[in-house]
Amino acid sequence: TLIVAAPPGANAALLASGARDVELSWVTPRGRYQQRCSLLEHINNGGLKQWRLRPTGQARLIQRRRFVRVPAALAVLLVMPGEVLTASTIDVSEGGFRVRMPRCNLTELTPVGIQITMGGRHLELRGTVLRTSEADHRQTEAVLAFEPTDKESDAIRRFVFQMQLRARASVAREA
Repeated sequence: TLIVAAPPGANAALLASGARDVELSWVTPRGRYQQRCSLLEHINNGGLKQWRLRPTGQARLIQRRRFVRVPAALAVLLVMPGEVLTASTIDVSEGGFRVRMPRCNLTELTPVGIQITMGGRHLELRGTVLRTSEADHRQTEAVLAFEPTDKESDAIRRFVFQMQLRARASVAREA
């Protein structure tokens, strides 16, 4: 069993509904996990409301992406007021890119222009720095999110599809 803090307002709602099943969720570097649990007991520990839970199955990694993501190493320029950074994509999707660049101080939620050529088509996207991290002592990784136009989406989708076809053909050749 495990004990967790009860979400605010959840005790009354759960008791009123008669439900005894809850879904526990947590984030790791690999992604978001979910675990179905049965509520065994409501605990009031000095004003801190807690639940005693029993897992009822295996924890599972869930996929919340809206778009297919493929690995790809493409040159990209990140254009911000007063600064242009050169980066390389690690993976791409219709809704964003993960990029790596020389160590820099890139602030999350910064608006960014993204210039990239995919499948022979030059794209100039408007996006936002969603998250950054240190890749190693000399590099920075960033996740860039954007909402492309229909034409930009079509170009990115074609590129992603071609990368998937190449990966499948490579696996078939190895078999």
